[in-house]
Amino acid sequence: MMKVAIIDDSPEDLARAVDYFTNYISKNHIELSYNLKVKSYSDALEFIKNNLSEKFDLVISDICMKEINGIRLAHFIRKNDAECEIIFLTNSSEFLMDGYKVFAAGYFIKPLADHAKEFDRTFKFIYPKLLKKHQEIKVPLIKNDSITIPYSSIYYCEIEDKHRLCFVTKTGNYITSMSFEDCQKWLMTDARFLECYYRIIVNMDYIISLKEDDFLLENGEKIPISFRRKKEAKRQYMQYLAHKV
Repeated sequence: MMKVAIIDDSPEDLARAVDYFTNYISKNHIELSYNLKVKSYSDALEFIKNNLSEKFDLVISDICMKEINGIRLAHFIRKNDAECEIIFLTNSSEFLMDGYKVFAAGYFIKPLADHAKEFDRTFKFIYPKLLKKHQEIKVPLIKNDSITIPYSSIYYCEIEDKHRLCFVTKTGNYITSMSFEDCQKWLMTDARFLECYYRIIVNMDYIISLKEDDFLLENGEKIPISFRRKKEAKRQYMQYLAHKV
């Protein structure tokens, strides 16, 4: 589920922003409409109180609000979530440089409808990053059940001793009846995955260091790099780091 928060202390501006965004999505990204949750807030304090444990993929916020303005809110978000995309709405360009300091993806003078082309360019820029966080794979488990695993939770997958495919993830290990070839078909179309050893595919987002013969993952495990694939695997990893979005 992709989650978006829209914050503005002006009821009229908030309603306009929510309407514009939801209409934009239904018109330009219908694929998101079925997996999208949009929540609106009348001020930054309400947002903070209601979402101390919830993370959003995108926050669209007014800047000039009472008590806590949009810039202060953005600093709060950044302390808890470096990946959240932030777009500012405002009545002036006064805070433009402050927006850069919190790595805002966009900065628009109200109303948003007057900047349709600029908003479209901004959303198209952040869309791949938003989509990447929500890609998932549905895998059949051994006992005729199935589970949907987000790509972002996969550390690696491998064929284990009993010749069955195992997904090692943030939430646990899952043995599946899926073939390795089918797994390849899904995962290897995504730039973050690398087959570094025979029948082992690693998520490069979780590699914290490159050793001579293996990758060290953030969960403490070492993933081997085959001698035959070593040069190409290292090249692909370094290239991924250089172009990582």
